[in-house]
Amino acid sequence: MLEVAEYAEELTCQMGGEAAFPCNISINEVASHYTPLLGKHKFEASDLVKIDIGVHVNGYIADTAATVELETQRYHTLIETAREALDSAIKEINAGVTTKHIGKVIEQIIRARGCHPVPALTGHSIGRYAIHNGLNIPNHGSAAHSNTLHTDDVIAIEPFTTKGSGHIKSGETRIVCLTNDKNSSNPIYQKVKSQFNTLPFTSRWMDYPDDLEKLGTSLRKYPVLIEKDGCAVAQAEHTIIVKEDGCEVITA
Repeated sequence: MLEVAEYAEELTCQMGGEAAFPCNISINEVASHYTPLLGKHKFEASDLVKIDIGVHVNGYIADTAATVELETQRYHTLIETAREALDSAIKEINAGVTTKHIGKVIEQIIRARGCHPVPALTGHSIGRYAIHNGLNIPNHGSAAHSNTLHTDDVIAIEPFTTKGSGHIKSGETRIVCLTNDKNSSNPIYQKVKSQFNTLPFTSRWMDYPDDLEKLGTSLRKYPVLIEKDGCAVAQAEHTIIVKEDGCEVITA
């Protein structure tokens, strides 16, 4: 797993970009935020593998994800349903559409295929050096809040599908980012910010991983997110620029 993550991150740099967050490789019931650290954790036959990659150029970010199954076809419906829900949501996007409407479209597709959405996991708006820029794009139609999309908004749509309840529990933390503390005089904070700005990073990227313990409340943590019933989760994701009469998909 570590070889795959490092390959993706190194290829990003070779192509002229930088990693906007550590390559996520989340397997089976692990839904999100898992990145391999040092070790020899290997893929196994029948694993349902979600690869989530972020790229930035001068802080401008694209975020994309796909799911593959190794050697079996047990999770074909989950994978195809996530893709179909993503494609259906993209067709609905234009300036003036609400996030709640997008969530309703996603949920209808997912439930029609006999799967369940994962309500706690959402798409999100993207800003410069901000992978989550304040706006949530729900994967269900009963979200408590709704926002209207505007021309030139940059958003990531990412449906998650499962045969379980879709409830989430938190595991260990492998990914963190700095809070935007403009007044911090902590030299470790300043050193880490010069390297990662406010984008997510992981200890394996650091020259001195022990520095994490010295940052305290200056860190925002991204715990590994796990489907509570232990059921497999699939994901599909694209980054989109909202247009007046449609949208532009900027990830492949």
